[in-house]
Amino acid sequence: MAAIVSTPRFLGLARGSAASRLLLFVPTALLAGCVDSEPATSQSAAASTVADYTTSSGCSTSVVIGLSRQIADEIGCEHPTGLTAFAPGGNLVVTSSSVLPYLEADAKSDLVAEAVSHSVQVNSAFRTIAQQYLLYRWYLNGRCGITAAATVGNSNHESGRAIDLANWSSVVTSMSSHGWKHDVPGDSVHFDHTSSSDIRGEDVLAFQKLWNRNHPTDKISEDGDYGPQTEARLKQSPATGFALGASCVQHAAVSADLVSVDGPDQAAEQTQAHFTFTIQNNTDAEWPASAVLVAPAGTQLHDASWIDGTQIAALGQPVPAGGMGEIAFDVTTPATQAELPIFEQLVLSDGSTALGQVNFALTVVPAMQAPQSGDSGDQYDQEITGGCSAGGSSGLGGLAIALGLVLRRRRR
Repeated sequence: MAAIVSTPRFLGLARGSAASRLLLFVPTALLAGCVDSEPATSQSAAASTVADYTTSSGCSTSVVIGLSRQIADEIGCEHPTGLTAFAPGGNLVVTSSSVLPYLEADAKSDLVAEAVSHSVQVNSAFRTIAQQYLLYRWYLNGRCGITAAATVGNSNHESGRAIDLANWSSVVTSMSSHGWKHDVPGDSVHFDHTSSSDIRGEDVLAFQKLWNRNHPTDKISEDGDYGPQTEARLKQSPATGFALGASCVQHAAVSADLVSVDGPDQAAEQTQAHFTFTIQNNTDAEWPASAVLVAPAGTQLHDASWIDGTQIAALGQPVPAGGMGEIAFDVTTPATQAELPIFEQLVLSDGSTALGQVNFALTVVPAMQAPQSGDSGDQYDQEITGGCSAGGSSGLGGLAIALGLVLRRRRR
């Protein structure tokens, strides 16, 4: 059982088994200025900053999904057609919780059109500065099966017009008819929507704006250039996101927002995998301790530690309005002879009352040995050519797109 946390950021830890714990956070409005401190938690508690995850054992960028969503939303505030969210579900499947479901507007429309008649399994879409930082660090350390990773600010997935598909071989022709190019040598999963604007550098600028909004006494240049000052602030940033998010109401208001998933993108068949969800209560009412995270009927991930066939775990302690709760649980993967992406919508429920819904995705890989990132299949993560760059006030960020190779050498 983890010890009570006494640092200002946390209210405390719930008592309970290793398969069901709750860590309460103070409301996010109180978090500004606390990003440099490290919580005095046990080894099992989630790390709090982006830098903490460079040395953790995990291989999923879903640990920074809350911060990444804020960055994506800030880009959308500045360029409403430059980046927009898509909703996974039905034929449009995300294969892990690390997939940030955002693309340039035209690229999104053509992806949604592609999924009308058949399954499209997305391994990776838009990536932010926070996700790319982790992938590049893991790549340098020879971890997570990552064989290629561009430096931060230069990944083709930061362009807003790139995706990786697990079922790429069955959709090459139909994707082409929807404007998606499949022409990167040696990278079979990768597609580019080259008629869309390349917005690389906008994620750097968006992060700089978010940092300055939350740190008025420690501002950095808002130039879209990923340099030492920006990297230093990124490393200090809370993985779950800042107290003050995007400057406009971009991200659809949801009652329960999954701001961090600490667990694998992929797991071997018939094995137990452990996950820790950090969920933000965006309502104006407290969530009761009796609230339970519930899987859909017929779930493929049932584990013996669950309350019953669909009820995963109870919160155990109340989560205040505007606060965050951390709940940990296990899943058991099914038998399969081929890679099996599983996408399920989980409901946080208090009896007959649904408090919120969160998406959960995992790919089951037969005979998998070492931990793998969901982005490990991207064999050629670098600059892409063609199309046009996005406009806007990104300063040196626009220059970085035009002179990417020169700036890459300088930034390494």
